[in-house]
Amino acid sequence: MGREAVAVCHWNGQIAELRLHLDSGFLNLRGDIRADLPRADITGVTLVDDGVLVRLALQTLHMEFDEVSARQWHKALLKTPPTLAEKFGVGPDARCFVQGAPNDRALSDALVGAMTRHLADASILLAIIENLDDLDAATTLAQENPTLHLWAVYPKGKGVAVGATAIRTHLRGLGFIDSKSCAVSDRLTATRYRLRRT
Repeated sequence: MGREAVAVCHWNGQIAELRLHLDSGFLNLRGDIRADLPRADITGVTLVDDGVLVRLALQTLHMEFDEVSARQWHKALLKTPPTLAEKFGVGPDARCFVQGAPNDRALSDALVGAMTRHLADASILLAIIENLDDLDAATTLAQENPTLHLWAVYPKGKGVAVGATAIRTHLRGLGFIDSKSCAVSDRLTATRYRLRRT
């Protein structure tokens, strides 16, 4: 997800052709130079004749682009990234029913003013999945409410009890399709599912 390109970049006295990836949290540089630049640390973005300058507190990244690509990247870098609540599609007018405890700070902050305890008032389902019992409970919740999307929120990385592959395999086997994913925090990620319409 996000914007991607290959460009010649000038960073920390080095010049290299890099793969660039821009998402809501970071501008990632990959290739001979590797860096993850938090968008929150970007202090300025300027169009120049041969690309885009991205200013951070103590450094400047120069990305060489043609005129059209430079304008697109300039616009993308200036655009305010969506909040986690916006990614989930929840808020005071679109409440979510939450199964499990939102103990993660980023997740609990995103759900402030957006939760309901009544399924009848919910526009979205959100289940925190840490183990197989949580996955079974989330599956039951989604099957009992087939018109609502289910956001499955689960730990990132290897060695977790239940991760992305196990959840996707389980839910797809029951007729669910995944349609969107997003990072929640350093520890959690989320994928949106819905029963396939027949």
